[in-house]
Amino acid sequence: MKQRRKFTKKEKIALAVLGLLMAVVIAAGTILIVNNVNEANREATNTAHTTIKFTKPAPTEKIKDGVTEKIIDKKTSSKSGKSTKATDATASTSKTEEPANTSKTKSETKKTEKKKNNTSKPSKKTEEPDNKIPVVTPEKNDTHKSDEKCVINGTTCYVGDTISVTLNLTTPKVLINYQGYTDFDSEYLKIVSAKSNTSGLVNGKANQILYNASDLNGLDFTSKGTIYTATFKVKKAGSTSIKNTFEVLSDMDLKPVSVSSCKSEIVIYN
Repeated sequence: MKQRRKFTKKEKIALAVLGLLMAVVIAAGTILIVNNVNEANREATNTAHTTIKFTKPAPTEKIKDGVTEKIIDKKTSSKSGKSTKATDATASTSKTEEPANTSKTKSETKKTEKKKNNTSKPSKKTEEPDNKIPVVTPEKNDTHKSDEKCVINGTTCYVGDTISVTLNLTTPKVLINYQGYTDFDSEYLKIVSAKSNTSGLVNGKANQILYNASDLNGLDFTSKGTIYTATFKVKKAGSTSIKNTFEVLSDMDLKPVSVSSCKSEIVIYN
């Protein structure tokens, strides 16, 4: 059997050194490969990050509640200074506040209209109810039946015509009732009709008109009103008069109202 040759001391040292060098080379190669791989990974990562960052540009506008608003870049705005901020702030304020101002204007207009409506309605007084008696104004005759004249209370009328006569009254207080009569000359005038302008009654006789009225809500003649309207047929030429007399005038406290403090008038529409 063939015996193995024994290595000398020098050969053993040479082999050990060779093995150590090989180990160093292998370790260095391994480290170099690992570094290359790590560097490649870093570059790939940086490239990926860079691509994600710049492939999608930052939006410059956004839509909010139907209004397009500008998005301000912080870096750009810091460089441009206060003027850019002021301009953008003014633009956004005008966009957002315009509807609010419009709504405020509408609400203020409504409030103003309500105030006007409230002020236009007069408040009713307890002592003087809002029951005003209007003034009646009949139409005058355009043509006349004849040329014969009859002067009634200073007004020229014509024989054969039908004339209208109103009794108007002005009082210092609101009345709760009134009563009176009107005299006329049946030789010159013939009564055709008589109608009350209030809640009262009117009765026409041959030579007299009787009238009266009472109302718990009040009869307001303070601004002048018509008590009744009567129509007459002019019978005869000449001159005559129609006279009125008040028998009762009472205020809302049932106290008598002086006739001298009142004003009555007979108006003739010929």
